[in-house]
Amino acid sequence: MEPLEFIVRAGPHARGACPVWVQLPVPPSPAPTLRLFDDVGNEIPCQSEMSGVSADERLLLAFIVRDLEAHASRRYRLEPGPPIAPVVEDVPPEANSAEAVAGPPDAASVMEVVPAPDAQASVAIPAAEISPVQGEDASTVEAVEDAPDKAVEVPRVPRKKLPGVALTEEPDGELAIDIEGDHFTSYRFSADGQRPYFHPLVGPTGQSVTREFPMTEGIEGETSDHPHHRGMWTAHGDLNGHDNWLEGYGKATIRHSGFSRLVSGPVYGSFDAGSEWIDRWGSIAMTDTRRVTVFNVGPNERLVEYSVRFSASHGQVTMGDTKEAGIVAIRVATSMDGPTKANLDGVGRIETSDGAIGEDEAWGRRASWCDYSGPVAGHVVGVSIMDHPTNPRFPTHWHVRNYGLMTVNPFGLHDFYGDTDAHRGDFIIPPYESRVFRYRILIHRGDVVAGSVRDRYHDFANPPTVELC
Repeated sequence: MEPLEFIVRAGPHARGACPVWVQLPVPPSPAPTLRLFDDVGNEIPCQSEMSGVSADERLLLAFIVRDLEAHASRRYRLEPGPPIAPVVEDVPPEANSAEAVAGPPDAASVMEVVPAPDAQASVAIPAAEISPVQGEDASTVEAVEDAPDKAVEVPRVPRKKLPGVALTEEPDGELAIDIEGDHFTSYRFSADGQRPYFHPLVGPTGQSVTREFPMTEGIEGETSDHPHHRGMWTAHGDLNGHDNWLEGYGKATIRHSGFSRLVSGPVYGSFDAGSEWIDRWGSIAMTDTRRVTVFNVGPNERLVEYSVRFSASHGQVTMGDTKEAGIVAIRVATSMDGPTKANLDGVGRIETSDGAIGEDEAWGRRASWCDYSGPVAGHVVGVSIMDHPTNPRFPTHWHVRNYGLMTVNPFGLHDFYGDTDAHRGDFIIPPYESRVFRYRILIHRGDVVAGSVRDRYHDFANPPTVELC
């Protein structure tokens, strides 16, 4: 592969730590290792990954653009060199694979590369596909492991401290995700759980921004309501008439069906996981495929990309009109709660993209992002969930409460608007079709202003452009 130069243009928004994806011309096999340099000769960590089906295979380059002012540009040079490559885990061929997920870990942010007037047409890089989860992907690997029949207690071996973002599958139904050697979160999918979830979510101050209960009970000063609120999760309270929001006897469940891709690297770590939505009679009502990407954006924030494809693989799916749902749901640490009847002194702050403040203004309203901030161990931190403009029913409604709950919910319209029509918000997926939703989660220091949430949303919805030199 010949050296390649390109320019990143910020556009009208400042770029503090913005993930950038560039689709490169596919080189002869094997793909070369790559090195990236900025315009003053600094080497920039980068990561490349093959993606796409065999007839449309792509080489995707990822890196982080830092401290680029609005309307500014920066030149980069890409050349073959020693490996700074992702680690894609080998998998046993006999395992059942989850549904493959095509596209980059963040297809919504793949840059449209605009060739300069004198650029060769043969090296023009086309825009990425809109959907990050579709079809079969020849670059992904087969499933790593099915969920066990029951949880097995196995002594843990301390994980090695590795650079970049490292994914490690633990023996008890947990995928640990570390950033620069420090634990960030774990995807927990044990077979005896009601559904997969992430916990903890460790923020930039080293403390979790999610509540410990019910995973750990009896912590002084922590609330113990709503035991089905576990860290960060996906659930729905009316899926074909079955309750997959609450937990317990007679409730529906979500079962982890396997990993189809595990990637660790200097810029991001990412996985694809399959899930089966089981109704209360034990039948599969729906399947989903989740692509989760954790970026290495530096010590002052944490950035997660979450894409999910819901598939009507076993017949028509109706995601019913209910407030008890969240494609992405988070229960924040109790110290971040806003004022409630039980705690009038709560200082947590809810704020949305349209300026709504607090539960009274934000609950059930539409907005492109919602932020929940408050103190954790003496430091103010915040969590934002961002809705992508290509999502169905964008901008989404928010089921967000002063007691610490924040969920993306585009379904619960009769609850939000007080309608008598209890099916106004039903979302139907016809048999054998699927629908894709994608979100970004930003964990930041301070409130919305300190965390530059408005600018960071544009990194997701209106990313910078890339131009070949």
